[in-house]
Parts: sequence; C-alpha cells; structure tokens
Amino acid sequence: MHLEDPNVRTNFAGDSSAFGRSDSRVGGLLEDDGPIPQIARVALFTDTFSEVNGAAHTLRKVAEMMERLGIPLDVYCYGPEEGVEVRGCVTIRRFNHRLAHNYYERMSIELAPDFRIGKAWRDAMQSNPYTVVHLATPGSMGFTGRNLAARFGVPVVGTYHTHFSDYTGLRSGPAVRKVISDATRNFLRWFYAPCKWVLCPTEGCAQDLQRKGFRNRLGVFSRGIDTELYSTSKRKRTDDRIVTAYVGRCAPEKNVQALPEIVEGIESDLWVIGDGPERPILEQKLKHGRFTGYLYGEELATAYADVELLLFPSTTDTFGNVVLEAMASGVVPIVARGPGPSDFVTDGLNAMVCDGPQGMRAALRKLVADGEMRTSMRKQAVDYARQRDWQRAVKGLVRYYGLAANP
Repeated sequence: MHLEDPNVRTNFAGDSSAFGRSDSRVGGLLEDDGPIPQIARVALFTDTFSEVNGAAHTLRKVAEMMERLGIPLDVYCYGPEEGVEVRGCVTIRRFNHRLAHNYYERMSIELAPDFRIGKAWRDAMQSNPYTVVHLATPGSMGFTGRNLAARFGVPVVGTYHTHFSDYTGLRSGPAVRKVISDATRNFLRWFYAPCKWVLCPTEGCAQDLQRKGFRNRLGVFSRGIDTELYSTSKRKRTDDRIVTAYVGRCAPEKNVQALPEIVEGIESDLWVIGDGPERPILEQKLKHGRFTGYLYGEELATAYADVELLLFPSTTDTFGNVVLEAMASGVVPIVARGPGPSDFVTDGLNAMVCDGPQGMRAALRKLVADGEMRTSMRKQAVDYARQRDWQRAVKGLVRYYGLAANP
C-alpha cells in the first residue's frame, strides 16, 4: 500500500493547528507561497456544482481560484439547462439530465451514456489537450470522466468529498445496512483505483480511507473561507439572548435526530437553518425552534453572525464547511467526535469536541452558562478562521496536479 510520494513535502508537523495528529504514511498539505507547476489544462468532472452542499461549494471555489491563478480549467457538470459559460480561462460545460434517476436531495444519476459529453471532450482535446483529469464525484459524470481519461491516457487525480458508504448504510434498513455499506465502500475503492492521488479534506479522512482499504497515494486538499463574506461585522442582533443554531441539510446522515435530545431544557433559542426530509419531524419535536429553510449569501452571513453557538452532530462528514463559516462569523462550534471538523478544530480552545448527543448537551449547557468562556473561544475561532485561505488551498491542489502529470 503506497501512501506517500518521496517528492511530497508533508506539512502536518508545521500545521498542527490544522491537524491534531500526524501520520507520515499519508501525503500532507502542499500549501505554501512558492511557485506552482505549469499545468496546460485541467478537466474537472463532477455530478454536483450548482447545488447546496459542501462538495459543490468547494468545487465552485476551485473554479474561482483557478481563474485567479490563470490555470485553464474545464468543468464538466450537470445543470438545469445545457450550455457553456466562459469565465476567463475557466469554461463551465453544463449538460441537462435526459434519462436520470433521483437518488438524493437535488441529485440525479444518468441511466444511459451521454454522448454529448464525449463529443465536447474530443473537441477540446483536439484544440488544447488536457494535462490532468480531476474526478470529484463517483456519479455518472464522474464515470464519464474516468472512462475518457483511461481511453485518452490522461493522468487522474481524485478528490474525496462524501462518505457515501456511511450515507447508504444509514438510509438502508437494519437487516441490509452492513451489506449495503460494504458494497458501497467496495465500489468507491474501484472508482478511485485509477487515480494517481486521492485527496481528502483532512488528514483524519485520509487515514480513514487507508483503514478502509484504499490503495492509492492519499493526500490532503484542505479548505478555505471567505472572511469578507463571513465576518463578525455582519451581526445585527442587539438583544442579550443566547442563540444556538444548526446549519445544513435536515437529513438522517447528518444525525439531526439528535438535536431535540441535545437542546432539551437548555436556556437557549434554537435556529435551524436548512431543509431536508427530517425537517417536518424536527418541527414537531422542536416546537419553539425557528426554522428558516436554506439561506444564501449575505442573508446566511448575517444569520451566522447573529448566533452564539453552532451544533454539528454529524459523524459522517469529511470536513464540515459550515463549521469554518461559523467560526469566521464569531460562532463557537460544538461538534461530534469523528472524521470531519474534529480533525481541524482544537477542543477547548476554539470549539468543543464531544462524544455523542449527551456530550454535546453537556458542552452546550456549559457554554450557555459561561459567558467568559464563550467570549474567549469566540476570539480563538475567528483568529483560526482568518488563517484559512482558498487560494493557498487551491495552490496545494495544483501541486498535486503537477505530481500526477509529472510523476
């Protein structure tokens, strides 16, 4: 099992604020201010780009930063309407679904080959061949990119965004849960097998894939935050009440069913910012909660800044962008232990990392009662978030592109 390239300068020891533990077997962050490799052109294949989820948000940021860096990028994705959008050196090629099955909230998979994508690829290869293919999702668009890369001999880098094996298991009946989860894990190992590198958002996630039998070289493509959008300056509330929020999809895999147990009897207002299949159940159980649905842009930034505490009960996330957004806004996160945000926050300094709903409940009770502790952790959360920069993160991704193209 090969998990480290001798050319990779691991950076875990020098970035202990970002990662709480070290494993020299896993390639590290390739983020610094030095030069980046010359990449002629990248093709990114993703089944999610415009949707509301962490993977889509990250990939939109990749496109934005690639444009700033002047690195040609073609994004192949699905959208409501077919079309080509050009943003400087970045081209977004959207294809509408034709014969698709909806398998998740706002997500569909094509049931038949789409020859339009192959034609667009061949036309692009004739004018300016791709240096690297970036596979972001194991759906029908990812399948297409995988096949085209193999047919044309283009090296592949994969990014791992979602623990689909956990998701499918949680959405299956108890009798078949393990079988479905194991089958999904085997499928993911097969899908990512051709990748010269598989990049995870945290070291903990990479170690988790290693334990699950991934034989690829594993590295870290971290995440940044827009501190101009998410800022304490956006706060509008002037009362002295303490508001606790959950932000994200109201879905089983996010463990939102634990929210009533966590907040019961604690003197704090609760805001649920998001939507999903579990929302009606939560509305029944949390009669005094405020349910806003999804918020976007400035409206979301203001909501974050008006909150004191964030609950993140999920143990299936690979990163947790909402935690970083909250920290930048001056919110103290209370997160469940496991791969994801507990890999990058510091327990007791800028966040509370807890074991299960009862642990989160105890942390919430403590922070609601201790204003001095909240103030100190709030400052540490903001200071940490300000260190996270999207351009540095994407430069690290580009360095992995260079390793794949020039092994």
